[in-house]
Amino acid sequence: MMAQDRSPTNARIARLVLWVTTSPFHPDPLLPPDLLDAIRVLAVKGWRLRRAGPRNHAVWQAEPALQHRLRVVIVPDGRARLSLPEWNALLRHRLQPLLPALAPADPALLGQAADRLRAALAPEWLGPGRPLGPTSAAHDLRARHPLRTDR
Repeated sequence: MMAQDRSPTNARIARLVLWVTTSPFHPDPLLPPDLLDAIRVLAVKGWRLRRAGPRNHAVWQAEPALQHRLRVVIVPDGRARLSLPEWNALLRHRLQPLLPALAPADPALLGQAADRLRAALAPEWLGPGRPLGPTSAAHDLRARHPLRTDR
């Protein structure tokens, strides 16, 4: 992304990239009241939350200074398949530096959320829990149809 240049042109490009690679965040009413209040307080202070798919979320997470300059917090979208407690921990972790009075996240749940975010980066055809590399299905296919050497 745009690392250090703060020219108006680069700011416009950064906002355009933000708009293209993310979508609006709508808080789940099941979130704890303190998190819903934190989101409202940040909105009043000019901050906004946006959602991004797994790959774009990973890219944006590598650019915390740019997020801060744009006054935005990027969170993963539903493809990360976070449980509600994991989601609460992740959101709490992301918002707590901006609102120090907010209670910190549970480290165990935060670790589980991080594991799910990494798993969401795997290609969809790989599926959950499958190792990278040659699949057993390909091995089975070769076993059923060996190369004929008698011709």
